[in-house]
Parts: sequence; C-alpha cells; structure tokens
Amino acid sequence: MSIEDPSPIAIDLVADIASSECFIGLRLIRAVVGTVPGLSVDIRWRPFQIDPDMPPEGQDRAAYLAEKCGPPGEVHEVLANLSELAREFGLELAYDKIQRQPNTLDAHRLIRFARNFGVEMAIVEALFEAFFLRGQDIGDRGVLAAIAGRKGIDPELVEAFLSGSDDIGAMKQELSGFRALGVEDVPRFIIAGKETITGVKSIEDFADALFRSIEDE
Repeated sequence: MSIEDPSPIAIDLVADIASSECFIGLRLIRAVVGTVPGLSVDIRWRPFQIDPDMPPEGQDRAAYLAEKCGPPGEVHEVLANLSELAREFGLELAYDKIQRQPNTLDAHRLIRFARNFGVEMAIVEALFEAFFLRGQDIGDRGVLAAIAGRKGIDPELVEAFLSGSDDIGAMKQELSGFRALGVEDVPRFIIAGKETITGVKSIEDFADALFRSIEDE
C-alpha cells in the first residue's frame, strides 16, 4: 500500500497519559506511518481522564491496581498481557517502577500549554516515557517542569503556569467533553473526522481504516 496524496491525514487521539494502552496506541500510529510509503499524519491530542475522581496527590499504585483489577494474580495477568502487546511496538513497560498512580490533570494542562511552543506531541511522548518506562510521578509539578525543560520550555515558566488556575476550568471542560458523549474506553482514534477506532488494533487494520478515510473523500 502507498499514499499518493502527500497531504497529512488528521488523527484525533483521545487518550490519557496514565493509560499504557494509549501509549501503545500512539506507537501504533507511528508504526503505521513507518510501514505505508508516503503516509503523513497530523496527530491531534484530545485529553481524557480514565480516573477523573483521582485525588490530586494520586494514589498508591498497588492499591489502585487492586481496586481496578482485583487480586494479585489477576493484576499480574493484566499487566503481563499489556506488556506483551507493548513489545509488539518496541516498548518494554516498566510497571514495577511505578509507585504512584497520578492524577493527570496537570499533565494534560502541560500538554495544552506546550502547544504554544510547538512541542505538544513531543511532550506527550516524554510524559508517556517518564511514567511507563522510568516510573516517574507525572502528577508531580516538579517532574512535569523538568520534562518540559528537556523539550525546550523554561521549567520556571511551567511551574508558574501550573501553580496558576486560570486555565483549569477550560481544561476540565475539555477533559469531560468526550465522556459526556459516552466515551468510556481509550485510546480512541478519529481518522479524518470519519473513521473511529477504539482500542489498539493491528497495523494492518489501522492502515485499512486510514485508506477508507481517504476513499470516502
């Protein structure tokens, strides 16, 4: 398969930084781009919180997993299956390094703030890597500022922004938007405003959806 039209295909990625499936979903998009000659995409981050009622300070990771998945054996099975899926896309998830399940409000605020500097998706990638590969607490503003600094945004500027509250109302409204439409599971991919895919699919199935979106034009 190949793409003759060089125009980027818009992909709205509805996702949360605290979801490993969303991290894998982003890598799925990258994998498809790498396998289809001439394919160009414009990934647009659409924020979602899988746990909108998470306390601001987050929660102990072990307690969180017990609530979500059940006994240790079931937790192990869920994480093992996700780890196996992640490896298909070149990711070695370090679940054992994660100590806290974060509230991702500030992470989403940072992503939105990063649009002003043209590094939105670079920040998304960096946040996923910080949490799932290094076990960093991405609910901590100091951690967020340091991540932003490595992508060229002044850490002090980030800390000042996150300490403010002018954007929080709009951010919460955006976060609740897809849930109000009935979205409960992420990642969700909206391709060219037409095709909608929920969950991580095979590279072939995702590429087919991309081609259908072009054929419908």
